[in-house]
Amino acid sequence: MDVFAVEDLIERLDQLHARGPIPFDAKRGEILGILCPHDQSRQTLIAILMATLFPVPEFAEHSALAISGNLGDVRRDMGIVLQDPVLDPARTARENLEFYARLHGLDDRTRKRRIPDIIEFFGLSWVADATVGTYSPSTVKQIEIARAYVAYPHVLFLAEPTAGLDDSGRRGIQDLLKRLNRERRVTIIFTTGDMGTTVAFCDRVAVMDGHEVVALDTPETFCAMMETGGLPLELDDLS
Repeated sequence: MDVFAVEDLIERLDQLHARGPIPFDAKRGEILGILCPHDQSRQTLIAILMATLFPVPEFAEHSALAISGNLGDVRRDMGIVLQDPVLDPARTARENLEFYARLHGLDDRTRKRRIPDIIEFFGLSWVADATVGTYSPSTVKQIEIARAYVAYPHVLFLAEPTAGLDDSGRRGIQDLLKRLNRERRVTIIFTTGDMGTTVAFCDRVAVMDGHEVVALDTPETFCAMMETGGLPLELDDLS
């Protein structure tokens, strides 16, 4: 399957009369990729988190992003992984997890039980007590995701989770996110400019153009669309 650029897909959507704007939603338990130009990935994720791009009150109750309770409860239910690492490279993976668990207010008993669970689930036993600065980029990304999961959130937000990794590293991160989604029922939402990443493991893809979602469907639909002849499509044809 040929991989195409975001701009190519947006142009194709225009040609086929198959673009929005349309409402954005995120379903509980899904892996949702938000496809946008590379230089907008981080800004798009931050805008979502600040509820400036998709105002949270408009989400349906079934959405993974529907808010109940106070803002502190909402933040505890989200894990965030930006493109640039925030781990302390002079500390070990275990020490970093301990630090962020304390930031989340986890008590001694909970931390003692949870950190070994995360280390085992993420396959980090072999590096847990080495300093982060000695790790490969893919291992650093694993620990970043582990750090974001330390409070057991129901939703993980990530910006370009496989950017800068080699093929083996990309597959490892994709497999890890699929395991989190499948075994821990974590909703995964990430921004990317790489259609290949969305095809590899997304349930659905939202296509961004500027600050609007212009299409929302499965990766397979968008790949097929790039091969469609000259017949126009309507948005209803994509649902």
